[in-house]
Amino acid sequence: MSKVLLIDIGGTNLRYAYSEGNSSELYDTNKIELSCIKGFDTFLHNLVEGKNVDDLVISVAGPKINGSITMTNRDFSINEKDIQESFNFNTCHLLNDWESIGYSLAAFGDKDVSFIKKGSEFNNNSFFIGPGTGLGAALLIGDDKVIPTEIGNTTGLTKALLKNYFIDNDDHFRTLEDVLSGKAISSIYEFKTGTRLTSEDIVSRYGSDDDMANLVVDGFIKSLAETISDMALTFITGRGIYVAGSLMRSIFKIMDKDKFIEYFYGDKKLVHLQILEMIKIGIVEKEHACLHGNLNFYRNNKKYAYKNI
Repeated sequence: MSKVLLIDIGGTNLRYAYSEGNSSELYDTNKIELSCIKGFDTFLHNLVEGKNVDDLVISVAGPKINGSITMTNRDFSINEKDIQESFNFNTCHLLNDWESIGYSLAAFGDKDVSFIKKGSEFNNNSFFIGPGTGLGAALLIGDDKVIPTEIGNTTGLTKALLKNYFIDNDDHFRTLEDVLSGKAISSIYEFKTGTRLTSEDIVSRYGSDDDMANLVVDGFIKSLAETISDMALTFITGRGIYVAGSLMRSIFKIMDKDKFIEYFYGDKKLVHLQILEMIKIGIVEKEHACLHGNLNFYRNNKKYAYKNI
């Protein structure tokens, strides 16, 4: 029975797990901070030593170009051919992390998504977005075609969204993830107050007498709603929009869902409003979504891997 090692390298943490054969289950799941890993090859060697691992799937936060990924927010590069040949895996797959998130949809059960609003499916297009350390997103067509994006590093929406934080156009904030991520919440709060706090600390202050925390989180919520509204119309996401990440799971618990939906609809024309009314918006609750996405890709797409021939 074949054994596969699944690794997800995010902006802050690395997660890994194993699976066997055609199983949809993960085991020996673990997480480690990237700062604790001194050398990736040595770390990978420790994960496979004595484990009889046949195949490897790695998802990484960065764009995949010619079999390689260079991380967007960290000095780290990886090449699937080099890894495969160094460790003699049967197959090696390298995915963008949001490509992996897209493939995780097929693993979702009824309890794996909490809905901000329900809808009526009218095509096979889904959109995933996740404000975390940075901002990632991907378009899923059906269950087996994922188009990852670098939307977090685009600049077209930034100026408009800065108004939600009552900031005029400012060179501190250039890209979309500068105004729509955990990093953005922390940076904008510091810009406003001179005090550096984590996004988690700021979100925890929401609803308190910290007026600036309230302003920043409200600005984030409105910016997210307006952004996914634009994405919904750009890609006609008849199968829904899914927001992933621990930051959004925390904000979902405290935000005004009706106000979010109001921002999502905005002042669109009637024909476009009717499209938005049909689109469901969900918060991904499933743990280790990237690892499950890696596994789904592996089970369904072995023939596309880099193979040792």
